[in-house]
Amino acid sequence: MELFERTFSEIRTYTGKRNSISMVAAARGENWPKGEGRNVVLSDEMAMELGNPQSDSAASLIWTENLDLVCDGKITLIGPDIQSSGGKSLPFGKVVLVGVSGFNEDNTYDRYKEMETVRYSLDIKGYMIRAVSQYQREWSRISKEAVQSGFSFEVLGSSLRNEYLKKDYIHAVEFIFVTSSTEDVSELKEITKNVSRTINAMDKMLNEIDPDCDECEYNDVCDEVGELKGMRKSRDGKRVNSNG
Repeated sequence: MELFERTFSEIRTYTGKRNSISMVAAARGENWPKGEGRNVVLSDEMAMELGNPQSDSAASLIWTENLDLVCDGKITLIGPDIQSSGGKSLPFGKVVLVGVSGFNEDNTYDRYKEMETVRYSLDIKGYMIRAVSQYQREWSRISKEAVQSGFSFEVLGSSLRNEYLKKDYIHAVEFIFVTSSTEDVSELKEITKNVSRTINAMDKMLNEIDPDCDECEYNDVCDEVGELKGMRKSRDGKRVNSNG
């Protein structure tokens, strides 16, 4: 199922217009010490924050079965890395591009929910997700000790990639991180806004007992994304069979 083909194209255009640094996810993530389930970064231990509500943040995960659209292991950074940030809190944009297989009308939503929980299972010392919002936001903290030990977006991307690849239907993972300015993060949020609306449409369609499509705020999304209509038909067919 291809839900986000246009978004992939728009993200490539976005990154192509900006100065960026490319890295390759490698062993740094595997070698970084684990938090051992006690990875809380308190205010007095904190060196910096990413995506503090006083600045801006944008976080999206998009997937495709066209593996040519995902450069596995690539990390693109637009803006300063952790070590060159000067200890400042930075605006934060994050897009995870995932190459998958075997998605269909029956399992796409459940698999999305599984992929969405990966960031919560990440357990690396000195990094803590403080809050995640349904409005495409992610707020995290990095400890002084982690910064002194060389924590970077290469470490973060590599560690996350290792977690995603534990899913047998995920075959490639690529990251885009943006810390350059609130304006750049806001533009990224605008590009990925349709991702959030598509997922919200799926959630409402599959979880409400009898959604009224005519009154639904996402009916324009369903009109544009044919795959959502297939999911609706599959759901309705199952309900008919179960009631029969």
